[in-house]
Amino acid sequence: MEQTISDTKIPIRIAFVKPDGTPNIISLWYEQMEGKIYCATKKTAKIVSHLQNNPKCGFEIATDKPPYKGTRGTGHVKIIESQGQEILKILMKKYLGSKESTLSRYLNDNSEAEVALEILPQNIFNYDYSKRMKDV
Repeated sequence: MEQTISDTKIPIRIAFVKPDGTPNIISLWYEQMEGKIYCATKKTAKIVSHLQNNPKCGFEIATDKPPYKGTRGTGHVKIIESQGQEILKILMKKYLGSKESTLSRYLNDNSEAEVALEILPQNIFNYDYSKRMKDV
């Protein structure tokens, strides 16, 4: 996956299928480590139960402004309860830095309720429309 996308503070969009067959998308903070993508969310978040029922997912990490570039793909999600707090700390450092804030205090105070989502990418496609959008 492209280093530029990994280093930016944009969320990953994760697509999944609900038990009734309806597709859905959620945006989460992420970090890439050793070829896998990690996110954290509350144990009680609906996405956790949906991914437990069907661990297949789609994902996209992409810029929101021209020129558009990003990474998209498919993968399988593993829910790791024991790493929720650890992954959350990594994500907080990436997205919030070391400055204390209302959000960082809230996340720290509730970190025991977090689980890690480990995405093992199966297919990955990188795209960069910089050349065709150079004057946009």
